[in-house]
Amino acid sequence: MTVTNSGALAPQLNELLNGEMEAARFYFQAAAWCNQRNMAGCQAFLLAQATEELDHMHRFLAYLFDLDFAVRIADMQAPKIEAQTPRELFAAILETERKVTRNIYAATTRAEEEGDHATFEFLQWFVREQREEETLFSAILDKIDLIGDGPHSNYFIDREIGSSRKE
Repeated sequence: MTVTNSGALAPQLNELLNGEMEAARFYFQAAAWCNQRNMAGCQAFLLAQATEELDHMHRFLAYLFDLDFAVRIADMQAPKIEAQTPRELFAAILETERKVTRNIYAATTRAEEEGDHATFEFLQWFVREQREEETLFSAILDKIDLIGDGPHSNYFIDREIGSSRKE
C-alpha cells in the first residue's frame, strides 16, 4: 500500500527512524553503565526504555514501507557514556530525548507546511510520546536532586528509578 502525498518527507522520516535506533543504542549503553555500578533497578529501567525506542523505530519502518521508500539504515558509532554519576547519566539521556524531540518537531512542521496530512497525523503520536519522555526524565532528575549525593544516594536512586517504569 502506498500512502499518497508523503514521499517528500520520506528521507526525513528515514532520519527519524535512524535517530530512534541511535537512541535505543544509547539506552543499551546506559544500561551497561548501570550494570557496571550494580544499579540493577536503573539497568532494568533503561533496558525497557531501549525496547521502547526500538518500537518507535519499527513504527517509522512500517510507515516508510507503506510509502514504498527504500529505507537506509545509517552507520552509527558506538555510543559513549561520559557520565561519572547517575545525575550526569540521566542529564545526558534527557539531552538525547530533547534532540529527538527537536527532530520530530521539525518533521511535523514540514509535514504541515507540505500539506502532508497523513504524515502530520502519523507524527502526532511521536509528539505526544516525546512530551512524556521529556517529562519523565525531568522528573527523574528532580528525584535525583532530592535524594542528593550522600553515601547511600546511588542505592536510593537505583531503587526509585527501578520502581518508576512506565506501564
